[in-house]
Amino acid sequence: MGSTLSGTDSLACPFVIPSPDKPLSDILPRWTESNLSHPAILLTPKNEDHIVAAIRVAKQNGLNVVPAGGRHGAFVAIDSKTALVELREFKAIDLDKANGTVRVGAGVLTGELLKLLIEEGYYTTLPNSNAVSIIGGILGGGNTAQNGLHGFMVDNVVSFRVITAGGQTVEVSASSSGDELALFNALCGVGHGLGVVTAATMKVYPVSSLRLTDNKVWSRLLMFPPPALDAAVDAFLSFDQVAGPLTLTIMFVRSPPGTPAAGSPIILIAATYYGPAEEAEKAAAKLFDEAVVSKAFKADTIMVPLPGINNGMEPNNALGGFKAMNSARLKQLTPETIKQSFAKWVEVTTETPDAARTAALFIKFSPDKMIANGNLPEHKGKYFEGRDRGATAIALPWCATPASKDKLDAFVDEFLDRVRKVDTVPPGTFANTMRFGATLDELVSKERVAEVKKIKASWDPEEVFWNPYSQRAKSSL
Repeated sequence: MGSTLSGTDSLACPFVIPSPDKPLSDILPRWTESNLSHPAILLTPKNEDHIVAAIRVAKQNGLNVVPAGGRHGAFVAIDSKTALVELREFKAIDLDKANGTVRVGAGVLTGELLKLLIEEGYYTTLPNSNAVSIIGGILGGGNTAQNGLHGFMVDNVVSFRVITAGGQTVEVSASSSGDELALFNALCGVGHGLGVVTAATMKVYPVSSLRLTDNKVWSRLLMFPPPALDAAVDAFLSFDQVAGPLTLTIMFVRSPPGTPAAGSPIILIAATYYGPAEEAEKAAAKLFDEAVVSKAFKADTIMVPLPGINNGMEPNNALGGFKAMNSARLKQLTPETIKQSFAKWVEVTTETPDAARTAALFIKFSPDKMIANGNLPEHKGKYFEGRDRGATAIALPWCATPASKDKLDAFVDEFLDRVRKVDTVPPGTFANTMRFGATLDELVSKERVAEVKKIKASWDPEEVFWNPYSQRAKSSL
C-alpha cells in the first residue's frame, strides 16, 4: 500500500489509498453514487487507538474525517479531501436487562440489533432498513415506526462514547455538565460532524409489553389504481387522530418488473400497528370500509413476524445508482398537495425511464409521545425540535444516470416546496433526510443555529470532521 500522504507509517490499522484509475464502485460500494468521488484514504480501525491515529493523519494532510457505518448517508460528501474511517469492526452489542438498556457499537447495523434483541425478548426504536447504521440513525434524529410509542431514536439514547478532534475519548449523557452536556444534546438531532461516535447506549423495552398477537406485527395494505387516487387520499387523511401504536403511509410506486402491469403507477396505503390485532383493527377501521376497499384492486391484512418487520424494504437497500431520501416534517397535509405530488411523480417517472424506482410517500403518526418527552428534563436540551409535527413527506429519487439525477433533483425541490407552502410551521426536516447542502435552519430554530456553531467550534476548532453544514459540504460536488 504505497502512500503519498504523510504520517501513514504510524497507522496500525488497515488502510488503502485509492487509485483514481480504479472504478469507484470497486473501491467504495455505497448505497448511492450521489456526492461521491475517490476519497484520499480509506481506513478500517479495529480499536479506538486506531481512530485517534486516523484523525492525526487527517490533520497532517488537511483532510476531513468522515466516519462510516452503513454507507447510507446520501447527504455525505466523499471526495479527494476525505479520510473515510470505516467503523465496521465496532460490532459489540451488550444488552443490560437489569437496567433496560443496550450498548451498541458504531459498526452495528439495524438488522443485526433487531435480531439479537428480539431473540432476548426486547426491542428498541429502530430504522425501517436492516442495512443502515444504528449510530447514524441516532445522530440524524432517528425517525422510526415506533415514533408514536417512544418518540424518535434521540429520545431513547442514554449516552454516547465519542472520540474528539483532539484525540480524547469522552462519555456524554444527559447527566453530563458544561461542554460535555452541550455535546450530548447536539448529538441528539444535529450529530453529524462533531466527533467519531464509537458506541451508544439506548433504552430497550420488553416485547411482551406490546401484547402482540402471535408475536407478530399487524399490518394492513391496500393497493389502488390511479383512477382511485381521490378515494385513497381521502381514506389516508380521514385519520385525524392516529393511535400511538399506529403508523399510516400513502406511497406512490410503479409496479416492479415481473408483476402484472409492470411499470404501472400504484397508490399504496399501509398501516402498521405495534399492539394486539384486535386493537389494530379498531384503530384502523376506516381501512376496512367497503367504500374504500371496493376502490382497491388488492386489500390484505398481514401479520408480520417481528424479526422480519424490515424485510419488505430489502429491494431499497441495493447499492449503486443515484439515490437519496429527502423529507419535510409537517403539521398539516392537504388533499390537494398529495394529489398534485402524485401527478408530478407520474410525470417525472414517465419522462425519465431509468427513474422508475423513484417513490414519494406521506406518513402520519401520533406526535403525543414526542411532545410529552420534550417536557421531561432529560430531553429538554436536545437539538431535536418540531415535536408537534406528526406528518412527514418523503421523496425517494432513484435513477441510473447523472442527467436523470438533475431532473429528479428538480422534482424533489418542487415536492418539498409544495408540501411546505400549505403548512403552518417553518420548513423543517431531520438530519438523515436533509437535502445535500442544507442549512441548520431546517433542523433547529434560528436561536439555536449559533449555539450549534459554538459547539462545533469548541469540540472541533480545526474542522477536521466533515460537517454537512459547512461551506465545503455545500460546494464540493
